Amino acid sequence: MKNIRKIFYILLVIQCITYCSSSNDDIEDNIGIQTELKGNVSDNIRGIKISGYKIKLVKSWSSCSNWMCGIASEEVATTYTDSNGNYSITFNYKLKEGESYGLEEQYYGTPYYPEYLPTTMNNGIIAGQTNILNINAWKPIALKLNLNISNNISAPLHVRNEIGNNNQSFLNTENIYEQNISKTYNLRSRPDSDIKIIFWYYTGTNPTPILHQKTILYHTTMDDVNELNYNIDCSTF
Repeated sequence: MKNIRKIFYILLVIQCITYCSSSNDDIEDNIGIQTELKGNVSDNIRGIKISGYKIKLVKSWSSCSNWMCGIASEEVATTYTDSNGNYSITFNYKLKEGESYGLEEQYYGTPYYPEYLPTTMNNGIIAGQTNILNINAWKPIALKLNLNISNNISAPLHVRNEIGNNNQSFLNTENIYEQNISKTYNLRSRPDSDIKIIFWYYTGTNPTPILHQKTILYHTTMDDVNELNYNIDCSTF
């Protein structure tokens, strides 16, 4: 009789372990896998740790309605960096097909311009692990351009600046419609960097307009305002 009871108790314990394990798996499937996203936010150009920087983790997916498609998203978690620029978010990783996690941009160049530094996270957040994402968030400087514009016959004349050789329009563009004018225009740029200040306009008509462009090389300083003076004769380019 004792042996029968012993076998019964063993079977009961095995069933309990199996049930509890199954229940834990079901719970994990329902709520996802606990995952951490952490890192540091600094202005690496100026050597400053940034406190109070907003980090917003979102889940995104493609969404279509009334023949229009776009990207929909929902907030997963939000936090702010501490006095040392550190942040940490712990969340339950759970994605459906077509969904992904990412950070929603908060500043759009004002007052910070973020550069996400290369990490092992290049292929996305990995479930169940501590994922590290550091951010170089620097404050743009002002390019104060005192311009003497002449012969702007094929207006508008556009002005932008690019960092190094990335050939990407940076932060903002000014459009000038007056044929002859002396005026100050302001652009934002990256401190202590090689930049290209580019003036351009088009002549001719679509589909084959002709680009006219003048490029000026400059290295920005750490000053909040870099003031420059240029005479721009549009008939020379």
